[in-house]
Order: sequence, then C-alpha cells, then structure tokens
Amino acid sequence: MEFKRAIDNFPDTNIAVIGDIILDSYLYGNCERLSPEAPVPIVKKDSIIHELGGAANVAANISSLGGKVYLLGYYAQDDIGEILIEKLKEKNIDYKLFPVLSETSHKTRIIGNKRQQICRIDEEERANASSEIEKKLIEEIFSLNPDIIVASDYAKGALSRNLFLEMKERAKRKDKRIIVDPRPQNKWNYDAVYLITPNIKEGREMSNGRNAEEIGKILQRELNSNILLTRGEEGMTLFEREKVYHLPTKAREVYDVTGAGDSVAAVVALSLASGLNLEKSAFLANHVAGIVVGKPGTATVSKRELEQALEIEYGKIKNYDELKLIREEYRRKGKRFVWTNGCFDLLHLGHVRYLKKAKELGDYLAIGINNDESVKKLKGENRPINSETDRAEVLSSLEQVDCVYVFSELSVEKYLKELQPDVFVKGGDYTLATINQNERRIIEGYGGKIALIPLTEGKSTSGLIEKIKNSNH
Repeated sequence: MEFKRAIDNFPDTNIAVIGDIILDSYLYGNCERLSPEAPVPIVKKDSIIHELGGAANVAANISSLGGKVYLLGYYAQDDIGEILIEKLKEKNIDYKLFPVLSETSHKTRIIGNKRQQICRIDEEERANASSEIEKKLIEEIFSLNPDIIVASDYAKGALSRNLFLEMKERAKRKDKRIIVDPRPQNKWNYDAVYLITPNIKEGREMSNGRNAEEIGKILQRELNSNILLTRGEEGMTLFEREKVYHLPTKAREVYDVTGAGDSVAAVVALSLASGLNLEKSAFLANHVAGIVVGKPGTATVSKRELEQALEIEYGKIKNYDELKLIREEYRRKGKRFVWTNGCFDLLHLGHVRYLKKAKELGDYLAIGINNDESVKKLKGENRPINSETDRAEVLSSLEQVDCVYVFSELSVEKYLKELQPDVFVKGGDYTLATINQNERRIIEGYGGKIALIPLTEGKSTSGLIEKIKNSNH
C-alpha cells in the first residue's frame, strides 16, 4: 500500500521546524468546593505534567512518528527553559535554540476532576532577536538541507517578517517547500509558501470568507499558496491549484483540540518528504488529527497508532496470505465464498449493481483487481484512469464488498486454482463459450459454479470515458 510505504519511509526524512517554542504544563487536581473568598473552585493539586508546545510540539509529533527532526527557535535560560530542554532530550529531538528571551514561553492549564479545564496561565515574552541572531538561525536551517521546512507561528515574535522573507527567498533558490501553521495577524508574511494550514477560525479572520470553500479560495488567491483548512468536527478541506478536496473527520470523540494543528503540519511534512502527493499527505494528516483530538492535552501520535487507524480504514484491502486464510475460514464454516475480478477503473452504476448481485450469491465477496501495469496491457497505455490504490479504496468503501485484492497477472487461473471459490462471477457480456476456457475448466474441475450477471445497459467505463472526451470538445 502506498500509505504504508510512506510511513515506513518516515525515518528517512529530514524535517526542519522553526517557530515559537512553548512549554505546556497541566496541573491536575480535585475540585470539590468553591472558595469562600470568591465564587471560584478550589483545586487541590494532585500532579503536574509538562509537554512540548508550539513549534516544539510539531517536532515532537515528527519524532514520535519516526521522522528525523531539527528544532530551531528561542528560549530563556531559566527553570522553564531547563524543563523544556529535558523534554526535547527525552523525545530524541535535535535542536538549536538561541537564549535570547528573559523567560521561556509557558502555558499552565489548571484541570479539575481529570478533564475540566478551569483556567490557563500564560507566561511569555515576545521575541525580539537581532538581525545577527536571525541570520544565524537562517544559516542553521539551510545547513541541514531539510526535505521540508515547517514554520510554526504562534505570533510570539520568533518568525519576524524579515526572517520570513529571507527564509522564503533561500527556500526558493534551493527548491525547498515551506509549510506554515499560521496566525491571522501575520497573514502577509506567508505569501508564496507551499502550504498554509489555518483552522476554520483563523481562516475566517484571514479572509473574511463566510464558508470553508470561500475561505480557502480567497486565501489561495491572495497568498498564492495551497491551503489546508482544518474544520474541527467537519474534517478538513484541501485547496490545491484548481482542485478542492473535502476530507470528512476521522475523530470518533473530540476530547481536546489542543495542538491538533501542530500534528497536522507535522504529518503533512513527513508525508510529502516520504513521496506522497499533497492530497494523500492531507489524507494521512486527517487521520492523525482524528487521533489527537481524542486525547487530553498537548498530545502526539505514534507510528503504530497511525498504522492501526489505516488498518481500520483499509481493512478490506488484503494481501494474498490474508485472502487465503479468509478462504480457509469460510470453507471450514461451510459458507459460500464468491470471487469476481476486473479492472474497475471508473466505478459507475453498472459496477455497483453487478457487485450487489454478486454478493447475493454467497456469504463473502472477494474482488480481484488488476494492478496498473496489467491494466495497461489489457486496455492500452492511457489506462487506468485511477491508480490501483485509488481503485482498491473506492471498491472497499462499498458495503457489499468484503475484501479487495490487487493482482498483477493477466489471468486469474492461479487464484481460481488455489482459492477454489464456490462461485466465480463474470459479467453478462460473456458466455460459458467466450470466457477464458482454462478458468472455466478449473472451476468445473472442483465442482464450483460460474455465474453470469447481466450488465446494466448503457453503463460502461469505456462509454463513460468517451462521453467525457466528447464533452470537452
């Protein structure tokens, strides 16, 4: 699978993260009564937990997913700064921090009765680094030769306009992509970066747009960048050139949205650096965001958690060993195993009706689909229209489909011989005389059944392609 290959490549990536660095602290305690001094709850302190926040949380997400990351920014040589450095070491994050602040940015959240946030205490100083320090920081970034640069802007001064201008100019010369997790007040610093990832509230402030599509298109036009708009419980929307992709939320329960934007920026960076295109990178980021908002506080996601989320999503896409085990299980239970195969390039109504009738012939419907190379041999160099990964995902989303297997052969003789399906289904454009006779002999040899399902008149992939061609003339 393309996504699995990308995740396996995460350790080979090299991501630079620059921006406002924060230490997030969570003070937990029990809340049982109000103060006699004022109508506020009394919190009896139980524990305090420290987590990396801001740009440091982006770096923590990259590290927890197995990527190589280098964090750059500012801090203070104070007690909070020492805790921050310890957390970076604990999470195996390489860093270069300049001690230009008098106090390290620190947010303390008071949490009562395990999950109720009562208040937040912020301690921070706006960074005001000299041009000499900024120059050193820029030199440090590009000496790393990163695959991707992530700029995490919390509007605390680490990403000044001058620094941004110089960073963009150097990135352009060296063909490096920049991803920005933005703040509305610094909007005009971000023009012409590769990707900007505002949440819906930030997007609305930056554009004055009324809805997601309007917001994205305004920002895309004004800033000449791709836009990934995170929309909370409604998922995400990606605006890439002339295309718009809506990604529904993957969150099962929204517990805490703290740091979700950091996770999105981190996963998009890792995915792009691992060879995925922007659409598929956003898809992976959407899964990670769904995991993160289900956790309390500033959270990260592990590689295994992401793989498990994809296994749920792609649970119907099987390798051959898995398919053979499933076949054996259905044979033991005396249940009917149905097999059909084809290219299934542009899924249409005819396909859906065909597969629904195929499923009615047994208890389990397995679909074999030709990989891209075999489709080219069967249909010509201009096919397939959709990749094998996309075709498998679309088919697996159909309720009547129990599993999808991608094969490379031009004939399925091997699979019929080894799996011995109870029912082998073909389209009604075939007859027993015109189907592959070797396949027919295999099925009849072990006593299987061949079912021919009539096709839906006027519905075919070739007809659909021809219609699209004619509409463009």
